[in-house]
Amino acid sequence: MSTRLQADIDPVEIQTLIAILREWGIYYLVASAPPPAGTSTTVDPVELLLRLASCSFPLVENATISLFILHPELAPAAQEVLQRCEGEPRERLAVLILATLYLQRWWFFRLAFALGRLSTFPEEPFASLWQERQVPPPSTDGGRAGLPALEKYLQRRYGLPLNFMADWQNQIDHLLEQEEAKRRVVPLKVIETLRKLSQQQLQALSGKEQC
Repeated sequence: MSTRLQADIDPVEIQTLIAILREWGIYYLVASAPPPAGTSTTVDPVELLLRLASCSFPLVENATISLFILHPELAPAAQEVLQRCEGEPRERLAVLILATLYLQRWWFFRLAFALGRLSTFPEEPFASLWQERQVPPPSTDGGRAGLPALEKYLQRRYGLPLNFMADWQNQIDHLLEQEEAKRRVVPLKVIETLRKLSQQQLQALSGKEQC
């Protein structure tokens, strides 16, 4: 069994990370207990991403997806972590970035209505991640081709038929439920952009059918 599955879990670190994520707007994770009194929940983005990638608790680790969706401004911090980090934590973060990009495409329209804005975690800075792992770019079939390919990549890596897609999708399900409950008013500019994108997708589908 891989070290990924054998890794020890630090309960205090998990409690602390959940408390930190709440401060970043992720409220659907519930800790078994609050972090010890005096524990700091103020961390810079690079440290937060490093700790999430190293926590070895998938439910919290995968919340990085929601963090990136809510805070696309964290992309430079993610790039810095990829440059500084090595081994398994780097691989975990790379996979979570790819999962974010695929899910962002897959749920683009619903996320826009839930967030009241377009989901804009950038793709271009992370092109090497899908190229190195030989998985499709996020633009392929609206992310629907990339996510199962990423799961197969991890199954080969760990030698186990684990359902990674369900874990990733679970994060988006919870995020959508959390944000849709806020019933935001979607700006007309966003609606117009979505309408144009929808028309472009329909035209692309029509072109494929004619071929």
